[in-house]
Amino acid sequence: MHTEYKYERRPDPEYGDSEKNAFEYIDYLRFRWRLIAAAAVSAVVLSFVVSLLLPKRYTATASIVIEPPAGNDVRTATAVSPIYLESLKTYERFAESDTLFAGAAEHFHLASGENSRSIESLKQQVLKVTKLRDTKILEISATLPDPVMAQQFVNYVADETVKLSRSESAATDREVIGEGERQATEAQQRLEHAQQAWSANAAREPSGALQPQIEADVDLLEKIHQSLMEARSDIAEYQEKPDFARELPGLRAKAAELEKRAAELEKSIEKKSELASQRAAERQRLEIEVKMAQTAGESSAARLRELRATAGTRGERLRVIDPGVVPQRPSSPNIALNMIAALLLTLIALLAYLTVSFSYSRRRPG
Repeated sequence: MHTEYKYERRPDPEYGDSEKNAFEYIDYLRFRWRLIAAAAVSAVVLSFVVSLLLPKRYTATASIVIEPPAGNDVRTATAVSPIYLESLKTYERFAESDTLFAGAAEHFHLASGENSRSIESLKQQVLKVTKLRDTKILEISATLPDPVMAQQFVNYVADETVKLSRSESAATDREVIGEGERQATEAQQRLEHAQQAWSANAAREPSGALQPQIEADVDLLEKIHQSLMEARSDIAEYQEKPDFARELPGLRAKAAELEKRAAELEKSIEKKSELASQRAAERQRLEIEVKMAQTAGESSAARLRELRATAGTRGERLRVIDPGVVPQRPSSPNIALNMIAALLLTLIALLAYLTVSFSYSRRRPG
């Protein structure tokens, strides 16, 4: 039988109203300690029983280290900035890939039978990927009812994450090497075209072919000038001698012919000299193009050799450092945590109820 607690309000000058209410409230709770104890015990026992009835789930964890590119300077390998470490969070996407998880779920038959669910909801319940703050460690956790399967599943996901990273790095290497091969091929084609143009020019216009002709014309022009000077001298001499007057027309015609031939030779020499200069300039331009093409070809070939030699070392390297172990204790339900939570919630609810009840009982006229 529940006995109603009665209060006697007696004035006490030694205590104020607030302290008096507090002592009355404590007495009120102390009078109902059996109710509080029974509710607490019931909550703990009920949460214990419910926890035992809930299906057990086990969590296995594997760890992957993200190593910097192998091509980095050893002296700066340890000087890893926080920005670089934060950028490594992108590797969480590798392990959380829907394609990778779908393959793992199919491999372990997680989405088959009566328990078939969408890949998204299944992944949220099973897989958790975290890049530990300020470290190069990637943690992968899998939660399943079977502890052995949980360990095998997380190990499989870790291995596939490493393989996926390597395949992406290999694809990047193939793309970079392909671009290097394209540039090397273009450089080789430019070199071949330049050499062909130089050879065609040399065959069509041999080097120095015009120079002997120019020298011969210059020699001939000097002889003509000499003859012209002699003719002009004879004309001047014959003009002073009346006896040779009939020779003057022939000498003047000869002088005119020599002047005409000299003018023609001068123009010929000028044209040939200009043509020789143009051919020399063209030949020099082609030689420069050949040298530039050779330099570009050698640079492209060296770059291609470097790309091939450093394939697989330009990106971060993932390595499984801890494949995880078979969990011995279930991660859920957490019996101790459930019992503590049930006890606290029960005490809070009961305390709220008793507080309201205490306030209501004091308002009633006694």
